[in-house]
Amino acid sequence: MDRELKLLNVLLLQLGVTFILAVALFGVYMLMSWKRAKKPPRSFFTIYVVTLALYVLLILNESELFGRVKLWEGVYLWTKFAAYLGTAFLLLKAMDILLLEDYFIIKKGFYIPELLRLLILLGGLAVAGIIFLRTVIGINVVALVAIPTAATAVIGFALQDTLKRFFAGIMLGKLVRVGDWVRLAGQVGRVVKVDLGHVTILTPTDDLVMIPNNLVAQQEILNYNKPTPRHARTVLVDASYATPPLQVQTVLVETAKAVPGVLHEPAPQAFVAAYKDSSIQYRLTFWGKDYGHAGAIEGQVLSYVWYAFQRHSIEIPFPQRTIHITKVEDEREAMAAKRERILEALRQIDFLSVLSPEELETVAQRAAVRIYLPGEAVVRQGEAGAEFFIILGGSAEVRRGEGDKVATVATLHAMQFFGEMSLLTGESRSATVVAQTKLEVVVITKAALEQPIMGNPLIAERIGTVLAERKSEIAALQENLDHRVESSEVVEHRRKSLGSRIRSFFGATAH
Repeated sequence: MDRELKLLNVLLLQLGVTFILAVALFGVYMLMSWKRAKKPPRSFFTIYVVTLALYVLLILNESELFGRVKLWEGVYLWTKFAAYLGTAFLLLKAMDILLLEDYFIIKKGFYIPELLRLLILLGGLAVAGIIFLRTVIGINVVALVAIPTAATAVIGFALQDTLKRFFAGIMLGKLVRVGDWVRLAGQVGRVVKVDLGHVTILTPTDDLVMIPNNLVAQQEILNYNKPTPRHARTVLVDASYATPPLQVQTVLVETAKAVPGVLHEPAPQAFVAAYKDSSIQYRLTFWGKDYGHAGAIEGQVLSYVWYAFQRHSIEIPFPQRTIHITKVEDEREAMAAKRERILEALRQIDFLSVLSPEELETVAQRAAVRIYLPGEAVVRQGEAGAEFFIILGGSAEVRRGEGDKVATVATLHAMQFFGEMSLLTGESRSATVVAQTKLEVVVITKAALEQPIMGNPLIAERIGTVLAERKSEIAALQENLDHRVESSEVVEHRRKSLGSRIRSFFGATAH
């Protein structure tokens, strides 16, 4: 009875130690999986459960309490071999996760291809298998070399394509990584998998293409993510011969810079590409940092260019053989509606209230409507200008400062205006105004106001008075001044100063 009790204690101890080690190993795997947010493969669980079951069977077989579980000698040895080989796999897999992946790849930043990691695992299993065959089964592995030469040749010939793909896959692991945008065998897409036999890419049309590794290795490989993810795109734009090429190139470069996703460094470049029958063709090159969005950014650039050309009156010519027939009535109605919209905006501007209805009509006829897209600068701080802007729709940010010290000081909305001092006195812009949304503005130029002011120089004094009053009110609010005590002196000084500057800028003399 005592002997059976001792045997039972030994059996339970062996089973307990085996289960504790198994649970500890399983816990390490699950912890690493949680840290990497990556589930272990099903093959791991299968090998884990089978190996644990084999060890339990071996322990029961070696225990004298269960004589009926005794295995045949051959079955026992192969069971032991399988259990040891399963243990070797689990230990090698633990080394792969803890050493190669967690330490070298994640912590040290080394690049170790999946194929190389698989090769290390298979090589380790092969060495362990040879050792266990010799020590457990008693098979001399050297004798396996005596396989008939003809059979070896047949097997080698049958596996040559597989071996080529395998070693080509190891080489490709250094050239392309999962997530890279590439061109392989004439296919463009993002790499989603590199395995023993194939490279799998996802095309922009969401199609999966599997390309054999050996085929890829024999052809040109274009990786859009190396050496940097920065990628250049080029678009061709035609413009009229009437606009100087240097002006068109400047507009193209500034427009491209305003498009979200276009890098400012290196800066976009524009060149004359060709002189065509009815237009000059320009090549606009710009850089983005994500090849996956290159097509969308290219489309945005072309859209921004169209609006920029409209603002700068740069024509994109139709082929000369094209005939346009427009109804005069429709054109007149459109022009009348546009003029009335501009007049409505002009009537709401305080310093233009001194103009008569006829003078406002003259200004409206010479005014223009422009559209700016998000990110485009309408005016820039420090630049000279002689244009005044009234917002019809959208919003804009007012920014002041230089370099890294630029701050947004105000946001402008519909029926607000800016640029009046540059229009009336020619002084440099005091701030940069950038379109926050799609921005539609009325543009009043110096030429539009020139006729009313030249015809009646007293208008300059009236405009100066209105602007002086508005500036005094703003100053009083900002500096907490007593408006009733100082406003008259401030207004009189500013009225005379502004009136004189306006007359001088427009070349008018007081009567």
